[in-house]
Amino acid sequence: MPTSAARRRRCWTPRGPPRPARLKPPFPAVAGLYGAPTVVNNVETLASVPFVVRGGSAWFKEFGPEKSPGPKIYSLSGRVVHPGQYEAPMGTTMRELLAMAGGVRPGHELKFWTPGGSSTPYFTPEHLDVPLDFDSVAAAGSMLGTTALMVFDETDSIVEATLRFTEFYAHESCGKCTPCREGTYWLVQILERLVAGHGTARDLDLLTDTCDNILGRSFCALGDGATSCIASSLKYFRDDYVALLPADEQGRLGRTLKLEPVGAMA
Repeated sequence: MPTSAARRRRCWTPRGPPRPARLKPPFPAVAGLYGAPTVVNNVETLASVPFVVRGGSAWFKEFGPEKSPGPKIYSLSGRVVHPGQYEAPMGTTMRELLAMAGGVRPGHELKFWTPGGSSTPYFTPEHLDVPLDFDSVAAAGSMLGTTALMVFDETDSIVEATLRFTEFYAHESCGKCTPCREGTYWLVQILERLVAGHGTARDLDLLTDTCDNILGRSFCALGDGATSCIASSLKYFRDDYVALLPADEQGRLGRTLKLEPVGAMA
């Protein structure tokens, strides 16, 4: 049972016993708490209500773009001087947010970052000026998600970072649907093999093929989210994967690449 549905059910039952198997619970707007229509919003949304009431909708819409008005809390973490929560108008760019956070740590350069957490496709320095609102980020090939902006520099291995994210999704999979349960498991196995330096040229295509068999085929969005970092990392940093292959496997691809040893992430 999805977390929100489990919480609603727990509000009116002393225990949360298993319910008869079903594909998905009803939408909360149809049957939520106590089986009645229920509106569910996050804390950030609810916290904006008093300000909208006090200042009016016209005032609220002065912040951010027309289709995504209002302020937004951007969470910066990783290789920045001052990680933290930054409230700024929707549509603020990563370049502007990095300036607020003191920039990437001294002596290092931005390599890749997430616009909305680990379940959103990676962005690169080329995306620093993309307005961070729903439509602009989607048009650039990712999702705004939770606006969890994780920043990585040149000392970080994108393959190792992707492995860590994928391990999380494999652990969190409820196991109900086969694409997610089996797919995330095998994605971890392939990535571990690559990070250890025992991968093959075929593994790169196998990663893509496995992602294609998860995307759009799982009961919930966890499966889809698990594929985002893998697909985007192969799109933007395929050479980083190739560089981890043994020399003979690189030869099959007609390449000779070498990266610093994996494991620099702290």
